Amino acid sequence: MLDPVARFPFRPGAGGERDAAVLRTTDPPVAAMAPGPELAALVADLDPDGVSDHGLVELTAAAVRLTSWAHAVAARYAALLAERPSMNPPWSRLTRPPAESSVAGDELAMRLAWSSRAAGRLVRDGRAFGHHLGATGDALARGDLDAVRARVLVDRLDDLPLVVALDVQEAVLTRAHSRTAAQLRADVERAAIAVDARDAAARRERARTRRRVDRPRVLADGMAGLWAVLPAADAMRLDSVLGAAARTARSAGDPRTLDQLRADGLVDLVLHTACAEPDDRTVARSSPGSVGTAARPSDPCPDGRPRCPARRGSAQIRVTVPLTTLMGEDDEPAHLAGYGPVDAGTARALAAGGVWRRLVTDPLSGAVLDLGRTRYRPTTELAEHVVARDRTCARPGCGVPAESCDLDHTLEFHALPASDPDESRALGSTGAGNLGPLCRRDHRLKTDGGFVLRQVRPGVFEWLTPTGHRYRCVPGLDPALALHPPPRDPWPSPPPF
Repeated sequence: MLDPVARFPFRPGAGGERDAAVLRTTDPPVAAMAPGPELAALVADLDPDGVSDHGLVELTAAAVRLTSWAHAVAARYAALLAERPSMNPPWSRLTRPPAESSVAGDELAMRLAWSSRAAGRLVRDGRAFGHHLGATGDALARGDLDAVRARVLVDRLDDLPLVVALDVQEAVLTRAHSRTAAQLRADVERAAIAVDARDAAARRERARTRRRVDRPRVLADGMAGLWAVLPAADAMRLDSVLGAAARTARSAGDPRTLDQLRADGLVDLVLHTACAEPDDRTVARSSPGSVGTAARPSDPCPDGRPRCPARRGSAQIRVTVPLTTLMGEDDEPAHLAGYGPVDAGTARALAAGGVWRRLVTDPLSGAVLDLGRTRYRPTTELAEHVVARDRTCARPGCGVPAESCDLDHTLEFHALPASDPDESRALGSTGAGNLGPLCRRDHRLKTDGGFVLRQVRPGVFEWLTPTGHRYRCVPGLDPALALHPPPRDPWPSPPPF
């Protein structure tokens, strides 16, 4: 089999009539070339075997400049898309207008298999580069800034008053190309305070309202990352407490590393596991489809230690796992709600000692899973069934856990008298085949945003976007599947609704 490296760069034999001497030069003249098609062609056509070490550094830098240029182009097109009428639907006046009225980010998220947040940031970048941060956009297009550093400027300056944003941009942009992203972020912060010190306190108070802890992000081997946005003083205090406690434990002979102690200490602080009562029990609920555990509130810490705040409510963990895995017949992975796949051993550990409750479809559970069109709100059993089946929001690429979503009627609910002969039809009913989880943003896309959704069979969803792209999504099983080319006729005949 041909070694891919032997075909490097990327267009073998594509040099055509280009000067052969240039293609074999030890120091290709790329440093002074502006990024664009000509530079891309030269980088792709060069024979790297004859290039000097210095030349390889410059080729690498040239390729990075090309990515900057490509990001500027993509942002520009994304911003143009956001201006089109199809991307600006007439949102219902019965509810609060969405934070982002354009659906261009949602459209691009499906096409690129990005999160809506990431695609929305691309649209925002393009708008900023075409308006008040034009100088930043120009530097990006020239390759003087990469996408990471350009986004540092957009993130910080986009919400500032126009005059302040322009002054800060002018103050930091001249040397931004020689600063790391962290250094540039500090430069921008200093400049923002210097330019408008009087408003610094007001900006700080506005920023405090956006403090949050994001949902866990999947890491390898059953680990997760947790990101918190806190006031700087609180973050430093938390860091100091964790560090001091870890160093004390190490001095006392604890064999764990400082990183391990800091991580375990954070868990102990939040979950109070270090001072839980000896008889504190965990209540587990599960089924062949779903396992849940909920910790009971504990009171004072034993052994005379300081009291911990009482835990109000309970924390539930939901795991969707094959029955054969729980019985030890195989090691199929399970799904931890809000996180993703976990190994069979983890699933069994979560389920161990639990009190089981079935969450399966008829006939095993005996639960009513289709209520017809006489009742709008699903039963608890039906709601839990749909949540366990779909796991996440039913939009391609959206990772919002199903239990945090609206339980939406795919086809709008219509109540009919019980004696109606059409009562048995699935259309518009409150049943497993017409219910699906949608996060609040995606629910509004379906209702007002010009996106059309149908459920071709229970748990299998098809989306038609305002631009005519169509996607199939099986949130409980498969990733989104883009169907290309996009159909011009919205749906095959006959129409689904």
